[in-house]
Amino acid sequence: MERAHPLVGTWKLIAWENTDAEGVVSYPYGEHPIGYLLYTEDGYMAAEIMDPDRRQHDARFPVEPAFEQTLPDEDRRAGYDTYLSYCGTYTYSAAEGMVRHHIKAALIPSWTGNDQLRRCSFRDGKLFLTHKRARLVWERAADHA
Repeated sequence: MERAHPLVGTWKLIAWENTDAEGVVSYPYGEHPIGYLLYTEDGYMAAEIMDPDRRQHDARFPVEPAFEQTLPDEDRRAGYDTYLSYCGTYTYSAAEGMVRHHIKAALIPSWTGNDQLRRCSFRDGKLFLTHKRARLVWERAADHA
């Protein structure tokens, strides 16, 4: 399948590492995060990332429609701390090696209506997105289907 550019498609998250000023590496969603990043040919994108070890305080708590949600505050906090989600449109510049996510909806309220700029590069079939001290490594999801 011919792609409009190399970002188009579905990507599976392999790693997310943050490196602080002293060079110490941390893993905000665990050492083996679960995540998918979608870029469509018509300019839309979506990102979903979670810590695979996220747990609910009471695992017997029933699945409920969102409008009936009575999840305890402790579980709401844990859910927020272990999950990241946003979607919108994007602009890709191969010449600059940058992708700009124009966020239309996000778990983090302050992201909605704003842009997230990421440096992007490709090597050995992987996509590398970096921002400040964060580095995310992605592989084509089709490689894992």
